[in-house]
Amino acid sequence: MNLSRRELLESAGFLLAGSAWNASAEPQTASRGAYEWIRNTRTLIAEAYNPPFYPSLDYDPEKAVKIARELNADSMRYPAASYYAYFPTRSGYPVHPELKSDLMRQTVDLCRQAGLKNVAYVPLNHPFMHAASKDPRYTGWSKKFADGRTMTTEHYGFAEYFEGCLNSPVRDVIKALVHEVLVDYPFDVMYFDGPYQGMQNARNYCHCTYCEAVYQKKFGKPVPDQDQKVSREDEVQYTTWMANDVVIAFLREIRETIRQTRDVPVLFNDTSLLSRREWRNRAIPVVDGFMFEAAETPEDKLFNMQLGQSTGKVTWTYVGTHTQYNREHLKDDRVRGWFSYPVESQELLLDGATAVAAGVGLVYWGLPRFFYQPQGPLSYESGQYVKEVFDFQQKHDALLRSVRSRPQAGIVVGAQTIDWYTGKHFVGKGYENGAHGAYQVLKANGFESEPFLDWQMSPELLSRYQMIYAPNAACLSDVQCSMLADYVRNGGKLLATHLTSVADEHGRVRKNFGLADILGAEFLDAEPVEIPDLYLKLAGGEEIPQDPQVLRFRARDAEVLAETLDRGHRANLGPAIVRKTAGKGSVIYIGSSLEAVYEETRMKRLRTYLGSLVTPWLAPGRSYEIEYQPGVTPHFMASRDVVLLHLLADTGNKNKHLRSREEFLPVSDVKVRIRVPQGRSVRAASLLRSGQSLPTAAGQGWLDVTVPRVLIHEAVRVDLA
Repeated sequence: MNLSRRELLESAGFLLAGSAWNASAEPQTASRGAYEWIRNTRTLIAEAYNPPFYPSLDYDPEKAVKIARELNADSMRYPAASYYAYFPTRSGYPVHPELKSDLMRQTVDLCRQAGLKNVAYVPLNHPFMHAASKDPRYTGWSKKFADGRTMTTEHYGFAEYFEGCLNSPVRDVIKALVHEVLVDYPFDVMYFDGPYQGMQNARNYCHCTYCEAVYQKKFGKPVPDQDQKVSREDEVQYTTWMANDVVIAFLREIRETIRQTRDVPVLFNDTSLLSRREWRNRAIPVVDGFMFEAAETPEDKLFNMQLGQSTGKVTWTYVGTHTQYNREHLKDDRVRGWFSYPVESQELLLDGATAVAAGVGLVYWGLPRFFYQPQGPLSYESGQYVKEVFDFQQKHDALLRSVRSRPQAGIVVGAQTIDWYTGKHFVGKGYENGAHGAYQVLKANGFESEPFLDWQMSPELLSRYQMIYAPNAACLSDVQCSMLADYVRNGGKLLATHLTSVADEHGRVRKNFGLADILGAEFLDAEPVEIPDLYLKLAGGEEIPQDPQVLRFRARDAEVLAETLDRGHRANLGPAIVRKTAGKGSVIYIGSSLEAVYEETRMKRLRTYLGSLVTPWLAPGRSYEIEYQPGVTPHFMASRDVVLLHLLADTGNKNKHLRSREEFLPVSDVKVRIRVPQGRSVRAASLLRSGQSLPTAAGQGWLDVTVPRVLIHEAVRVDLA
């Protein structure tokens, strides 16, 4: 299954005929045959880092499977191991001292009898070695600081654990555990949490004897000491070695073993995909799919799911987060909440609807919520909501499997920037808000987009989109800059903002933009300035708020669309926005992160202005239009014969101080227009939730619809003749 990028895109239905949606191009499935079911799962998690597995073992397989069936799950994830193993393993991994029978065997058998699929949870070096343990092996298996101290971490607040090193013998113990689970138990999916190379100390270099020996052999020098000044070259060398030669190589070895032994789908936890220098972030090509656990908002979740879908891999996500309260009064914020009590409210419905709209697998966290309760899960609000989400997905399973996203724009997500850029005005939240803001401003203007990872950039991927949005993508390689330049010269449209291409892929600052030839700009200084009360002065004289952080630059063979006015100092700071033609394409460069400002303010004038910049590029090929209403997010999906426009209404009453218990108000009379593909007509139109039929008369290629009521989620379905 080692596909080329083009083969991967074709297998996922990603290479469409032309830049606009072609209704005659039936999308292919991302996985076929035995793998197809994993695309739209309804999985219940039996989590083992808390009761009923840990610290005390109360788990009852019959009770667990009964709960899964009542919730209408189609699969259950059993923890082969966490802090302990929960089956009689011979691998050397510690077994829970209260384990008296093979609970894993019993669970798998009961699931099969109930018609449920089985997913094995196997941690790949997730911390499990209790720091108070007398096990003499643990010291040798653990990560070490340069002074020899052992690295430890906390997780759920129960205890402290040694962080294991994948160059140590712990690697063989984990491989043996994986082999036992795979060969001795008929699991349908192997799901891996990890591979980890530490948790709280994940970015601290390991100086254990094993790492030092391997590093010395490969590079002829010891592991760099972070207590001393480490050069960028040494940072790059150690990071890429640990990521590629150790962590990802370990996962690749396990995947190949599974392929050769009993080939089942392999997924892994990549929730930290956009975390800084997370070792496993580049492992996506190795596996069949991965999971983003959760997000702070539905809008962020939809972004994450789209980012997952852009890889061509199966994507899963949690329905419901871990339902943590903010714990502000606790001294130790590692002490979480009540994971064995159902406390979620209507936010579960919105979380589930967002995942359904994105076309990903649903995973409810989890079994502990209902395990200790005196009545069945449907006696509780949380259980009713989970079942409602699962029932909806099951009812529309065939439809949801058939449709795919039809993005006009691709958004460059700067994983390289997150990993390597260290400018003095650069903070992680600034980049995150830029990427999410780009997504939100396009959604708000009715343009479908898809975020994709910078390191997955290829000419084939770029050719999928009518426009590329590069929001503050500071770190781009020379090759990536050449790809973008060729994309534009061949007719593509590029909107780039702020620090895009000021540095190479490892954060080394250039003397000018890497994209200088097509941006029509050269920076005066690679560092932006931060000044209060800055405004964009448009060519017609209008002034609208500008990002207070701007990169000063001069225009070069480009049309100036706006300048930056420093109102407090009565000064003009020079060009703010320029536009340039390059070859057959066009480029707009904005010397600030206006999309981040939009994410933080939802300012109407900013939304309409940014929309006006991209509308001439995207309007001719748009799939839908929507009358803007705050809180309503559209999401367009389609197959050959069906158009599906989801409407997600994030209109809850959540207090920023709280992290759970949210209820929602309906939105009335949402006006949308859906484009009818050329040569097709409307056979039927309806609302997916309410079942209400809609008028089918289309005028001038558009179907105009008013959705009378959206409470959390509604979807307009148009069947084409």
